[in-house]
Amino acid sequence: MRDQNTTEASRLASPTPKALSTQLGQPTRQPGWGRRNRRWLIPAGAVVLVLAVVAVAFTFWRTDEVAVRPGKVLEVPSLIAVTGAEVYPPQNEVSLVTVLVSQRLNIWQRIAAQFESGTDIEPERTFTGDGTRSELRQRNQNQMRTSHRAAAVAALAHLGYEIPTLTSGLIVLDTTSASPAARLLRSSDVIVGAQGHPVRSLEELSAVLAQHNPGEMVTLQVQRTLELTEHPESTTPPQENTQEEITLEVELIESDTEPQRALLGVGVTERVADVELPVAVDVDSGSIGGPSAGLALSLGIIDLLTPGDLMGGLHVAATGSISPDGSVGTIGEVDQKTIAAQRAGMDIFLVPHENLAEALHHAANGMKVVGVASLQEALGALAQG
Repeated sequence: MRDQNTTEASRLASPTPKALSTQLGQPTRQPGWGRRNRRWLIPAGAVVLVLAVVAVAFTFWRTDEVAVRPGKVLEVPSLIAVTGAEVYPPQNEVSLVTVLVSQRLNIWQRIAAQFESGTDIEPERTFTGDGTRSELRQRNQNQMRTSHRAAAVAALAHLGYEIPTLTSGLIVLDTTSASPAARLLRSSDVIVGAQGHPVRSLEELSAVLAQHNPGEMVTLQVQRTLELTEHPESTTPPQENTQEEITLEVELIESDTEPQRALLGVGVTERVADVELPVAVDVDSGSIGGPSAGLALSLGIIDLLTPGDLMGGLHVAATGSISPDGSVGTIGEVDQKTIAAQRAGMDIFLVPHENLAEALHHAANGMKVVGVASLQEALGALAQG
């Protein structure tokens, strides 16, 4: 028979495994690292998760803004091919200036662009208006082709060639200003009348505006191309874009350089009939778009067709739209273009007279900035050096 007392005493005296391990000199088993650091691991993990979500959001969420940066400076005569006249390749070529407009910025890009020297951040609608980027590219290419033609006509007319030009209105090129007209007109609109008078040239428009003061309203007759989506509903919708003539009431603004002079506040060039020129001029401008290369193109054509060095041994860049009569029109993004010319080491930068104040504000390093209102004035500035 089992001795109960002995059995109980033996059980109580038997060491547990933990005690046995201690007695044998083995260390006591501690809680795992994760259990010991649970108090701060959970909050830290939550923070990492939040940061990861924010990083992904900042990468893939696009704002409605773009970065406008100084672009390239390209030598113009190298882009021009002339047929039907002797060519004199220049030693120093006049250059055109571009700007770079990014795609919509994500948050990281938006933050980085904020600290870039010479970079502006603008709403994408500043450039696209109510259209798409594809429509903007097409509009810019159309404006560049118009600029090619106007530049050739202006240059050849200056050189004494007989040009059978026929102007039939003013094509709106630049609507990026803050003027009331820029909010109503679209790029590629054609102004054909003002205050009941026909407008076929810049001279005719200037004559009408000279009778008005800044702040007054004028009535414009405008030919506008309607896209397919703009056609009113009908049982037989049109199969291609059509054109309509509309009337707009536009408030005039005051010139920055000539007090009391009334302006529309948009860039325009004369619409010229596609007549055969006495000298064939082809320009390979690649993907460059817009009207602002006109002045540089005219100077480049003149330089190619005349012996000697038109640039006088200097590095010259130019920007500004050009009309067939040689008038130089305002352009946008002159601040980035001035910085681009300066970074490229230009000695002289020719800009439209209306853009001179802004260009001077951004010029540095001794670059000479000259405002011109016509091709003739630009040539005069080059002659002075």
